[in-house]
Amino acid sequence: MSYFERSYPDLTFPVSTDAGTGFREAQRGALFALGAHFSLRRDAAIVTMPTGSGKTAVLQASAFLLRARRVLVVTPSRLVREQIFDDFRELGILKRLGALRPDLPTPSVFNASGKIADWEALRAHDVVVATPNSASPVVDGVAQPPDDLFDLVLVDEAHHSPAFTWSQLLKSFPTARRALFTATPYRRDELEIKGRFVFTYDLKRAYDDGVFGQIRYVPVDGFEEGAEDAAIARAAERHLREDQAVGLAHRLMVRTDSKARARELIDLYGRETGLQLQLVMGEHSVGHVKRVIASLRSGALDGIVCVNMLGEGFDLPNLKVAAIHTPHKSLAVTLQFIGRFARTSGQSLGQATFIAAPSSIKVEAEKLYAQGATWGEIVPNLSATRVLHEEKAREILESFEDDHLHDFDVKELSLYGLTPYMHVKVWRLAEDVRIDDSIEFPQGLNVVYSSTSENFRTAVFVAREYARVRWSEDERLTDVSNHLFVIHHNREAGLLFVCASKRQDGTYQRLCHAIAGRSLKGLSTDTLNRVLLDLENMKLFNVGLRNRASNSSAAAYLTKTGGSVERTISHADARHYTRGHLFGGGTRDGVDITIGVSGASKIWQNSSARLFDLVDWMDGLAGRLSTQRAVVTHSGLDLLATAREIDRFPAPVFAADWDRDVYTHPWSVMVASATGIRSVPLTDFDVAVDHAGCDDWQVPVTIKGHGTEIALTFDIRGEPHFRGGSDVASVMVERRGARATLIDHLNERPLSFYTVELGLIRGSDYSTPADPDQAPFDPACVDCHDFAASNVCINTEVGIAPDSKLSIFQFVQGRLVNGPATVVFCDHGSGEIADFIEIREFGDEIEVEIHHCKSTKHTAPGTRVEDAYEVIGQAIKSARWCERARIRAKIEHRMRSGVRFMKGDFGDVERLLGQPKPPTFHVTVVQPGFAGSRLSPELRQLMASAHLHLTQANVLGFRVMASL
Repeated sequence: MSYFERSYPDLTFPVSTDAGTGFREAQRGALFALGAHFSLRRDAAIVTMPTGSGKTAVLQASAFLLRARRVLVVTPSRLVREQIFDDFRELGILKRLGALRPDLPTPSVFNASGKIADWEALRAHDVVVATPNSASPVVDGVAQPPDDLFDLVLVDEAHHSPAFTWSQLLKSFPTARRALFTATPYRRDELEIKGRFVFTYDLKRAYDDGVFGQIRYVPVDGFEEGAEDAAIARAAERHLREDQAVGLAHRLMVRTDSKARARELIDLYGRETGLQLQLVMGEHSVGHVKRVIASLRSGALDGIVCVNMLGEGFDLPNLKVAAIHTPHKSLAVTLQFIGRFARTSGQSLGQATFIAAPSSIKVEAEKLYAQGATWGEIVPNLSATRVLHEEKAREILESFEDDHLHDFDVKELSLYGLTPYMHVKVWRLAEDVRIDDSIEFPQGLNVVYSSTSENFRTAVFVAREYARVRWSEDERLTDVSNHLFVIHHNREAGLLFVCASKRQDGTYQRLCHAIAGRSLKGLSTDTLNRVLLDLENMKLFNVGLRNRASNSSAAAYLTKTGGSVERTISHADARHYTRGHLFGGGTRDGVDITIGVSGASKIWQNSSARLFDLVDWMDGLAGRLSTQRAVVTHSGLDLLATAREIDRFPAPVFAADWDRDVYTHPWSVMVASATGIRSVPLTDFDVAVDHAGCDDWQVPVTIKGHGTEIALTFDIRGEPHFRGGSDVASVMVERRGARATLIDHLNERPLSFYTVELGLIRGSDYSTPADPDQAPFDPACVDCHDFAASNVCINTEVGIAPDSKLSIFQFVQGRLVNGPATVVFCDHGSGEIADFIEIREFGDEIEVEIHHCKSTKHTAPGTRVEDAYEVIGQAIKSARWCERARIRAKIEHRMRSGVRFMKGDFGDVERLLGQPKPPTFHVTVVQPGFAGSRLSPELRQLMASAHLHLTQANVLGFRVMASL
């Protein structure tokens, strides 16, 4: 029977008394929590107790409580190793507390002061105390230990355990129980301290229980430039002498971060003060440090100057005054440092004093060293908040218990180690969905790891993608990419979040269709705007303004950049633009953050996060996105209209156009021809709405051109919005090597649909039309013509008209050729700019007029709005080309299918459009089906809306040629 098994009956749990004996309640709680944990589980147990609250007693007592066979104690430094060795071999602290009888025989304890080469020789001992540098098998000179040597491993200052030498030492004993003790269960580098939290006693509780005393921060200011250190030194001497004068046995620690600075400070304190100090650094021997400590205890020294020393595990309660010449930036180290000074154990001790110059350095978003900072309130709350955060992190991570490994090489994947970029796409769900490993991923993505948390409605997937390299046709040459997907469902808000490292076209849509079918839809900019709620000190660096004339070539999408650009948005901007994307920053709950939003229902924060922080962030977003609170920024941002979500069309849809991205960054369609597959610009295809098939939710759409006709249906009620037959799935589009199906492309960049009042629908977002009062119907824009007298057949648009009459096309062509134009270009056909493009010159004034012609099916002119839909839609869409470089390039492109000049040539085009003064643009609609003298209210509204739309697109004139 082992020593600890034999001695277990001697362990008692006396309650602490004023005389200083007995366990504090926190110590008892930690011990009982360890016993409960190891009675049911074998994973590591983490005990969190602040520095000075009695961890060492708990560490020693746990060996008895758990009836260990043989114990390994791992410490972070030589000094701590010596302290634990000295106390463990005498059982000093447990006997002083009355937990063990004074005459109990002590265990055999081995102090591993050198590298362990013979582990078997240690079987004769009950306890081995070592540092990783003396015991880790990855250190040169250390032998590989037998894995059965210890059945209990106690780790002091366990926040070091993720470090390589530490982790490899702990892995050497796979069957041993591991108890990890730390004051700070988190690391600055965010590496995982592996284990289960079994007991947490934070700094705030320690203050409330009187384990720690009051602390004060004394800022030193008023010094001249370059005299900061001297001012701190004089202030430190003054406060130390004041404490000693009232009988307090206080000592001073001078803290800095480099050996060179420490030597400078020794000299400075010698010049500026009368204090007796000695330098202590990591290079000093343990014997030297012990002699210095003895001098401090005796009063021979007033204090020490140290470089990151005497922190972990160091026990000298008399250190009560700290002169901080270089503040710590890490919360963990700062709290540990403060804890050394704040504990109340010891005789003739008062409150701890920290002296430093005011600084803007932030520790966990708090300016600890700011003028007026109240450490007695800030520090305990900082500690409690950070520990609670770590506990919540563990709660989330431990809920992922259904790991499914699909590939052997990721078998040790740690969820703690995932650092996804904080970028999500968000959908609104119509019904509950299942979030688990049954989700079917898009073709080409092979899931190699998955894990789900039912409690937190979250699934994590790692998918691997194999793709043939672009620079070879050899199928053996492939690129391998690994992608992370985090899918989270916030049931209360009815929102689905997808965070993906692969954000190419179609991936989101296909994945979410597999999760929720068509029961989801993206969020409008009006809803997305709510991410700004509770954001203080907001400053936007980048704001997108979408022209109300969405297809305008002139500033179709304006981006404002700079500092606080939200304050540069004016009422004039609001008349012409609606809200687009935004990116900026501010503070929320005292923490500096960045935030970005795009109209594609995407939200991001310009940073990466641990998985648990990502889940918290998504839930925070869900809370704001689901509220009905209004967002008021008190800036120009409030002037811009935002699109709202709709689930049915607010007015009839009469026209459709490509997304602006298709024009600014051209995509091409792969079409079959007699010579093989060729690439044709997507803008060479016409988009037409089948008005007869429209209802309150669906719009049939036809895409035609180059011998291809594609029928699609747009449905506003769910995503993906576009559907088509099996033939549509094979139609591919590409741009700069990126390829996608046409369906995926349209679901990523939806068509823009126009309602009869010129409202804009994109996806399920609806942007209201501009105020029609800004441009009421102008009767002067209607030119009434006697088409019958001109021998025109109003039923024939192009080709040969019956009874030797002229087609509308022939009539317009004749007028233009015989008119003042220098250039008349016929552009009739799929992907046209217009039927005719006319360029006129009047001195240095250049005018470009675009003509759209359409016939009527009826025998006489009337007030039929259906006669207007297609031709007015074409007029609106042609605004895209009303810019000289763009229309010149389009004419040049259209010439490739045949010469189309009725008058002039391309040289004239280049000369006229190359003039220093830019041309003005005009749009004319020719529709003899309109009875110009008796237009219906519906036609007047449509024409007025089109006129306003074109005006906002910088088109100077709009004219309608109608019948009498």
